[in-house]
Amino acid sequence: MKPDTFRWASLAVVGLWLRLLSVLALTAFVVWRAGAGLWLTLPDLLGSTAALALWTPLIADLLHGRTVLTTDPRRRALSALYPWLIAFEAALWGLWLLNVLVGGLPEANPVAVAALVTAWGAGIVVSFLVYLLSLRLMANPADSTGFSQLADLFNLAAALAAASLVMNVVPLKGAAAPTVADQWAYGLAGAVEVLSWLLLHRALARPESPESKKQPQV
Repeated sequence: MKPDTFRWASLAVVGLWLRLLSVLALTAFVVWRAGAGLWLTLPDLLGSTAALALWTPLIADLLHGRTVLTTDPRRRALSALYPWLIAFEAALWGLWLLNVLVGGLPEANPVAVAALVTAWGAGIVVSFLVYLLSLRLMANPADSTGFSQLADLFNLAAALAAASLVMNVVPLKGAAAPTVADQWAYGLAGAVEVLSWLLLHRALARPESPESKKQPQV
């Protein structure tokens, strides 16, 4: 592995561990607040924390070119947990969408609601695709095409995380306004997530070789 590639891979892993710490801090904040809806929010945060704790060392092995066998206990645990987590998040998204459709937010801006529903749903889909592709690549770290696709997914995930960050911080008209503490907690966690995705994208980015930049001679 080239020194520059190793450096970006190491930074991406650090970013993932920081993201895990931010999710842990956000979970502690939510428990401390113990507001309405805790019974829905807390399982999602706890599941996300567990999945990220399993995925981080696995993706670290992948970024450094190490093969992860299907018999690896970390991989098996992640494979058992993640589909349930995604199903739960999709259910939350569906319940929120149903609430909107039955008129639960009559005063909200329709454009803002549509953007929130789209970004949230797309984020769930992209997260699941990242999970599937990263698991496939763990058994074949020499798949350059797969790495390119994963880098594109990381870039898309960063954009969606940035959109979710804005929507978590900016109050949605007609919904319960977040407190300043909520805005700081979700805002900082969201910023760390965006940074983590960007570092992962950079770690997998493959600069063009000098040969590929040459123009074909006529």
